[in-house]
Amino acid sequence: MKRLGNAASFYLVLTVSLMALIGIAVTAQQTTQPSAKQPIVFKAPKGYMPGEFSKHTGRLFLDPNKPAGMFVGYPSEGQDMAAFISEVQKMVAGMFLHEAKDVVWNSATLPPHKGIESESGTLMTTSNPEMEVQLAFYVRADKGVAYGYYAMRHKKPKGDDAKFLDASGGGVKALDELAKSISG
Repeated sequence: MKRLGNAASFYLVLTVSLMALIGIAVTAQQTTQPSAKQPIVFKAPKGYMPGEFSKHTGRLFLDPNKPAGMFVGYPSEGQDMAAFISEVQKMVAGMFLHEAKDVVWNSATLPPHKGIESESGTLMTTSNPEMEVQLAFYVRADKGVAYGYYAMRHKKPKGDDAKFLDASGGGVKALDELAKSISG
């Protein structure tokens, strides 16, 4: 049996704790998702743990070994895409930059995944003195659904750092597979 290092154990505990908090929030809210939106059909990425995407039709996926994850979902009822992006930015920053109050994100345009012309993407980054955080946010205009990837790495590399996407959105095979599988 493989033994987890201290950092990996910390991220596993953090991930499980976040999933529990998200589950509590969803249970406490008991909001029904809008019925006008079509179900999102996709294949869950291999090796990622599923989690609830609070207040949204969709799903979070958490990497149990690295500080990274993915999501797929619709904005909540009455929420526009800009507000959804802002909400996901706050969620991701809160996962990694615990003391941050005014997080500033830098962004660049990402090309659509091959064969998905209705897609637009934005690659966002932020940091503090110890770490960098990346968030890729894609929108399928024809479906109104969003999905993406988020990750954290230390500025002084450590063995448990997550993989970052490159400037063209490549480098994480599981995200490419998720993108291809979305058909809802």
